[in-house]
Amino acid sequence: MFNKTFSKLSMHYDNLFDKYKGNVKSSQQSSNLTRERRLKVLVQQIKLSKNTSVLDFGCGTGYLLKLLIKKGFKGNYLGIDISEKVINFAKKNYKYKKAKFIKKNILKKKINKKFDYVIINGTFNNNTKNNWIWIQKVLKILFNQTKKGLFFNNLSYYVDYKEKSLFYIKPEKIFQFCKLHLSRYVMIRNDYLIKNKSIPFEFSTFVYRKKYERL
Repeated sequence: MFNKTFSKLSMHYDNLFDKYKGNVKSSQQSSNLTRERRLKVLVQQIKLSKNTSVLDFGCGTGYLLKLLIKKGFKGNYLGIDISEKVINFAKKNYKYKKAKFIKKNILKKKINKKFDYVIINGTFNNNTKNNWIWIQKVLKILFNQTKKGLFFNNLSYYVDYKEKSLFYIKPEKIFQFCKLHLSRYVMIRNDYLIKNKSIPFEFSTFVYRKKYERL
């Protein structure tokens, strides 16, 4: 069902990388500032220790790893993406010994290891016409891979402008799915600004294994 979707997205991000290389726009983000702001919201809930492990799903060129290292991260990191070109770039760009970058379709090939945290940044934003089915499948698979928490973001339905190429969803729909199918411990943030003088046009969801995992 998702073969065409994967193929189109892979080609899309390969083309973006050909055009922008290591620039933030190769990950379809507008600026370094907006990228850092949205990632800081997601990593704010990570409890770092020397053994903390992180799975970065839709890792792009691997900027999350750079941000984690700045915060004192010393654990294991796995970056997964469907674009071979961005994966190859990340492999060459990062010399962190406990990091690994791989191209993988998780609907076809299982991830054989569990991680403390799974981070999904921007991966659900492209309009693929089957977004809701795709989101549910991915979240179920990846929540099974986390020992502590699954953190991800979406574009909010409640905005004053929508682009046809992007996918917007109601936060309450995500919340209900996570509560019913993943965990009793769910938190949503829709109170932060990615761009100055704008409105909160995206939201982040934090799904925990246990109540005490939340900071």
